[in-house]
Amino acid sequence: MEIAVLTAVCMVGLIGTLMPVMPGCGLIFVGALAYALLTNFQAISGSAIAVLFGLMLIGSIGQFFITSLGAKIMGAGKYGIIGAFAGFFFGLIFIPAPGGALLGAFAGAFICELSFALKSQEESFKAGIGAVIGAIFSLFFEFFIGIIMIIYTLSLIWHSTLPPTIIL
Repeated sequence: MEIAVLTAVCMVGLIGTLMPVMPGCGLIFVGALAYALLTNFQAISGSAIAVLFGLMLIGSIGQFFITSLGAKIMGAGKYGIIGAFAGFFFGLIFIPAPGGALLGAFAGAFICELSFALKSQEESFKAGIGAVIGAIFSLFFEFFIGIIMIIYTLSLIWHSTLPPTIIL
C-alpha cells in the first residue's frame, strides 16, 4: 500500500517538475517522507530524508539561478539578471497558469534592462528571451533532479527488502 502511494506521488511530482506551477521536487520529497513515516523509517532513514531535502532545495533553487544565467548569456546585465530571477519567482506565484514563470522571467528581465540599465528595446527584448530560454532549461534541470530523487528513494526501498547476505 505504502509503495503505491509513494509511486503515485512521485509520478505526479515528476510531471510537476516540468510544469512551473507545481512544486515537483517538493512533491517527491513529501512522498518519500510520507513513506518513511508510514514504515517507521525502516527503508528510508532520517539521513536519507536529509539528502532528499537537500536535493529538493537544489532542484528548486537551481531553477531561479538557471533562469538568470540564460538572461546573462543573452546579454543581460545585473539588472536584467535580477529582473529575470525576481520575475520567474513572481510569475510562479502571481500567474498560476502554464507559462506564468516564463512570462514573469521575460517581463522581469525586459523591464529591468529597459528601465534601470537604460538599454534599447532590442537589447532588453534579447535579455528577456534569454530569461525564457534559461527558464525552460531550468525546468529540465528540476526534472533531472526529480529523477535522481526517485531513483535514490526506490533504491533505498529496494535494498531494504532484500534478504540479508551472510558472509562466511
